[in-house]
Order: sequence, then C-alpha cells, then structure tokens
Amino acid sequence: MKIGLGMMVKNFVSEEVLSEFLDNAAKYGHNIHEVVVVYSNELDKGAAGRLAKRTRLNLVKLNEYEKAESAFKKLNMPAKASDHLLHCRIIREYGITPYGFNRNTVLIEALLSELDLLIFIDSDVYPYVLQYDETGEVVKEEIDFIGRHLQGINAGAAITTSDYSGYNILPPADFDGMDELLYGLRKEGMLHFWRGSSRHKCLSLQRHEIPEPFPTKKLLGGNLGILLEALPKIPPFFSPYYFYEGRPFLARGEDTMMGLAAAGGGLRCLDIDTHIFHNTFGSYPQVPDLASDPVVQERFYFACTGWIGRNVFQRWERGHRDTGSDHQTKSLAIGAKALYEYTGNRLFQSLPEIDAAAKAALPDMIGQYEEAKQSWSCFLERWFTK
Repeated sequence: MKIGLGMMVKNFVSEEVLSEFLDNAAKYGHNIHEVVVVYSNELDKGAAGRLAKRTRLNLVKLNEYEKAESAFKKLNMPAKASDHLLHCRIIREYGITPYGFNRNTVLIEALLSELDLLIFIDSDVYPYVLQYDETGEVVKEEIDFIGRHLQGINAGAAITTSDYSGYNILPPADFDGMDELLYGLRKEGMLHFWRGSSRHKCLSLQRHEIPEPFPTKKLLGGNLGILLEALPKIPPFFSPYYFYEGRPFLARGEDTMMGLAAAGGGLRCLDIDTHIFHNTFGSYPQVPDLASDPVVQERFYFACTGWIGRNVFQRWERGHRDTGSDHQTKSLAIGAKALYEYTGNRLFQSLPEIDAAAKAALPDMIGQYEEAKQSWSCFLERWFTK
C-alpha cells in the first residue's frame, strides 16, 4: 500500500512537523511513499530541500498547478470544471483560500501520484498525545500514528480519524455572556466544558487505555486518513467564503460535511481514538489567556467567524430554508458584547454584523458549493474510468 502524508499551509517555512511524522513512521516500521504539501503564498526552499532529502516531496503552489493542468487536458476535462478545481478567485487579491479548496488540491495530487492511502496532518500537530503520568503530571507520549490509522483501515474503514489533545480552540474564560455567545455560535454543546475552564484550563488529554477503533461521523481534517479508491462515493471537501466590509472570511467545517456524507453513503468511518497533540495557539504549555493576549484573541476571533459561516451554509445544506432563529441572533449580540467587554478587543464587537453578512451571502455560498460538487464529480468520473 502506497501511503502519503498530506498537508496544506499558507506559507511553507518549516519542515519540522513533517520531519517528526517521518521519524515516527520510521520508528514503527512504516514506509511513507510521498509527502504532499499544498501552499498558497511563501516557500522556504531550504526547508523544502531538507525535506526532499528524506522523502519524495510533491510541492503544489495553488493557482500554479501545472501538473494537474496537463493531467486534466489528457482527461478532456471541461475548461470551466478545470478552472474551478485549480484556481481560487480570491487568492491573488487576498492571499487566502478556502479550507475545502486546499484539501481537494491535496487529494488531486495524491490521485495523480497514484497513492492508495492519504493521511492528512496539519502544520501544528505532532505524532504524540498528552496524558497524565503516574504522578499526575501532563506528559507527551509518542504513539504509532500510521499504525493506528492502518489498524482502522484493516478493520474495514474507508476513512479513519480522531480528535486532538492539547488546548481547545475555546480558551479558558470567565465572564457573563459565555452561554449566550456559544448559543449564538451554535457551539452550545461545549457549554459545560467552557464553564469548567477555570478548573481544567480547556486542556484535553488522551485516555491511557486506547480502545479499538469505533464508528464515527465526526471527521477531523488534521488527523484524517482516506482510502483514495473511496473518493467516488463521497463529495469534495467544501467550505465557503463570504465577505464583510470588503474582506473575505473563511467558513470552517469542510471535514464535518464530508463525515456526514460518507456515513450517508455507506462508507465505514472509524475513530482510531488517537488524540495527537495540537499546539493550538503555538505556545504550549503556556495557558491561553483570552482576556489579555492579542494572539489568542485573534485566533479565537477567526474561529468565531469560521463557525458563523459554517452555520449559515450547513443549516441550508441540511434542509432548512431560513438562516437561523431570532433567539440565536440576539444571543450572539449579547455574547459578542460581553466578549468585547471581557477582552477589550474591538474585533469581537463586529460578530453580529459578520453574522448578518454571512446570512446575506448564502446564495453565493450555494453557488460555490454547486460549482465545487459538479467540477469534482466531473474529475472523479474521468479519473476512475480512464
């Protein structure tokens, strides 16, 4: 089986994370056939060169993907479908690309390289888990990352995934309005967790006893294995973008949609219960300080705007023909105001207006989705019947 690692980044400036995963694979006797890195802006040639000495490295710069352009011509792909899959219309002007577009580009390169299994990792995850040791201290415990994914594949899964250990994207906080904020963001399932943040600091750990893989519909894009032969049965990754005051915002949830669709299509998805370490704010083990750290505030702000965009689109995708309740809208306004007062960061004041902008952009989001779905189906039909 040809196994590849896939990563998408804005700027590829360090080989550190990929090198750690290659070391981990070698330690446990797994051969990584290829590493695929899709990037949109900067490339550090030194980092790329060091990585290329260790493994077969395929670098893809978005909007400049000549290898796929040539392959698509041989497949007689319609020009419109090719253009949609290989060119993002906001990248040149704004320097950002939707998460779904990035992940699909990684998949295209994996198919062109004739890989069998692609395992996605993110640029801020590592091949070990956080656990308590026998003294109660939090420690990093290395795990057989590739082996755990292969265990799920060998158990009959087409898709394998798991969660993360490390600090949650919800930073520790304590202010009136937390409940309203999460309800307005449709994250109310995290209410109990966030209320307890003064105790556990929003740090998630791996359990000591790792069970057998179990069925799931929840996919996590930075810890995700996909058998490429299964792609015709699932839709593309998709996450829309929308504009507020002339600036694009990226919706989250491209992996959520794929998980629901895969389960609905009869594909077996297994959680391998291997919560690899996620250095969420880039400063572990420092406890995230939402009240006063601008870096934490900005990261959380973009998480909120990503959830807002996701909520609007996924509500439509699940069959609702309205964009949400007035109660949620009012709750978001209350929560955003409270969050601004807690942090003093004016960014949070704009969340209700951003929510309104996302709702107004729903027709465009639907258009983005239809284009992505049609273009992806066209490519897969030609690829798997060539």
